[in-house]
Amino acid sequence: MVKCARMSLEHFSDEALLALVARGDQEALRWLYRRYAGSVLALAKRMGLDAAAREDCVQEVFQRIWQGAASFDPRKTQARSWLLAVAHHMAVDLVRRNAARPKALEPAHDEEDPEAFDLPGPGLDEGGVLDRVRIQQALAALSPDERRVIEVLYYQGYAHGEAAERLGIPLGTLKTRARRALEKLREVLGEA
Repeated sequence: MVKCARMSLEHFSDEALLALVARGDQEALRWLYRRYAGSVLALAKRMGLDAAAREDCVQEVFQRIWQGAASFDPRKTQARSWLLAVAHHMAVDLVRRNAARPKALEPAHDEEDPEAFDLPGPGLDEGGVLDRVRIQQALAALSPDERRVIEVLYYQGYAHGEAAERLGIPLGTLKTRARRALEKLREVLGEA
C-alpha cells in the first residue's frame, strides 16, 4: 500500500500557500480560496457591488492571485494584506466599470451604522476577527467627516477627485481629512 507523500496544506501559512501557488500548485490556490473567498465577497458587497458582480469579483481576484502570486514578496507585506489588497483593487475596478449604473454607486450602508466599517468577516481566521475589532475601534476615534472620507476612498473605491466631488468638498480638504484620518488610524493601531 502506497501512501500519498503530499501532506495536507490545511495548516500551511498564507505565505507558504502563495509560494506554492507561484509554482503552479492548484491545491494551494484552493486552500487560499477556502480562507478568503468569503472575505472577498463581503468586501465587494461593502463596496456596493450587486450579487452577480460580487461573484465576478471573487472569480477575478483568484484568477489574479493565480497569475500574480510570484509578485508577492513576504519581506514587504503579510500575505493576508497582499491578498486583500488584490481583492480591493479588483472591487474598485468593478465599481468603476459599473459606474454607468447609478444604483451600483450608492453606499451599501448608512454612515451611522456601527457595522458600516466592518471588514469582510466570513472566512477569516481568528486573527482576522481580532483585526476587524481593532480597526472598528480605531475608526470610532475619527470624526464623522474623517470617517466619511475613509469610507468613500477606501470602502467605495473612489479616486480623490471623484470622492471630493461626491462629498461636495474641495479636493484639498478631502486630502487633508484623509491624511489626518490615516495618521489617527496609524496612531491608534500602533503602526509606525
